[in-house]
Amino acid sequence: MEKPDCETTARLCDPDRFFCAMFLPQAIRTAAFTLIALNCELSKALVLPVSGTVTGPMAGLIRLQWWRDVIESPEQGRQSRHEIAVALADLLESGVVRKAPLLTLIDAREAELCRLADWTAWRSAMLDGAGMMQRMVGELLGIEDETILAAVTRAGAAFGTGLLVRYLPQVLLSGRMPLPEEVFTDVGLSAHADSEDLLESARLSTIVSTLKREGLAFLPDRKEIRRARLAMLPAILARRDLSRPPVATGAVRGVGDRLAVMGVGVRGR
Repeated sequence: MEKPDCETTARLCDPDRFFCAMFLPQAIRTAAFTLIALNCELSKALVLPVSGTVTGPMAGLIRLQWWRDVIESPEQGRQSRHEIAVALADLLESGVVRKAPLLTLIDAREAELCRLADWTAWRSAMLDGAGMMQRMVGELLGIEDETILAAVTRAGAAFGTGLLVRYLPQVLLSGRMPLPEEVFTDVGLSAHADSEDLLESARLSTIVSTLKREGLAFLPDRKEIRRARLAMLPAILARRDLSRPPVATGAVRGVGDRLAVMGVGVRGR
């Protein structure tokens, strides 16, 4: 069976970022698909197996280290013949993307895997994770102004937070723990409680409210979004996700969300 390419992986694994990337200039679209596909691979490390309470995060750490080695030595990725690693090696060797932001992205995933202690650590991980993903898109677009790039980073963090709100019950049931350990005491639980205990209705409502406040604090204002429209497209989805409750399992994006992104995306070209 033929291995899926980065575009296919991005479309299947992360349809929201993929849809936003479709409005980018053709010249950088392939690079954006590679970054999205890489992020999908890194996210796999965050889902612990059923035996995670026994084995800890070791399997995930090994996966993340493999990708760290690929970034540090692109030739290793090329020799592996892994479709995404080979595409990433091409971007690194051609100078289209830099090592530093990619390594920051991995560090953020590792921080989540090893459990974030409090909301301060969580904010840093969101900016270095989902935020860095979007900053790299801004850099692909040729944005160099640090003020704008900082706003783009916050847009990415807001988008990541909005996705947490949208899919929180499903994420928690998957074995991933994207919230700080402090959240357990926030809702009256022991720090050693199981993450599924957070799904109780009143507790979940409290957590969702907190995430919405955090996400809105990240979200750039409309003036900032207009300064870098194509780099800010996920912020359009973030604003909508942060105004709604989590969705049911299997729910797909409505046409309203897609039209909102299209409206900004077309004007940004």
